Amino acid sequence: MTDEKLTRSESIAILVHYYRAEVQRSLAWRERLDRTTNWAVAGTAAFLGFGFSHPEIPHLFFLFGLTILYLLLFVEARRFRFYDAYEYRVRLMNQNMIFSVLSQGTLPVDPLGDEGIFWRAELASDLRFPQYKMSFVDAINKRLRANYIYLFLVMTAGWILKLASHPQNAENWHDFLTHARIGPLPGELTLLFLLAFLLHLFY
Repeated sequence: MTDEKLTRSESIAILVHYYRAEVQRSLAWRERLDRTTNWAVAGTAAFLGFGFSHPEIPHLFFLFGLTILYLLLFVEARRFRFYDAYEYRVRLMNQNMIFSVLSQGTLPVDPLGDEGIFWRAELASDLRFPQYKMSFVDAINKRLRANYIYLFLVMTAGWILKLASHPQNAENWHDFLTHARIGPLPGELTLLFLLAFLLHLFY
């Protein structure tokens, strides 16, 4: 028993419906990505507003805020990898099928590329053996550079301002270090942590 060969019109109809499905799936992951970013922005604003609402709130509250931001960064990086994988398929069809239709008014004949792979064969292979197109570290790096580096900097600046102004304004460096203390731990340790965290982000 052999598989029945599809006609040209049937193949085009399948590609059209599949293209619409992939675009929809890519947009769905894009919306999830934007939703996580919105959570991070709203969370940063909430932590800053609540952190400065009362002088009695300890400055360690901002450490909790940085931790939440870091968790959201990991969630967004994971979602970005999914988005990039589905967007890759859409780009593949845009560059090889939609472009030919718009520019020449014909469907591509599948010319053999320099790498010896047909675009439809590449798409079929990606459907059968789906995989991410970027590593988790690259995804974190892209989302950090796109949005989160600014949120981390704002949260860190808020922490430093909290140390300088609460529970009362620091008149000198000694007062600032006193505010930065964490129980029996010296204030210098808090500042070293902030410096190490910033260096880690930029690295």
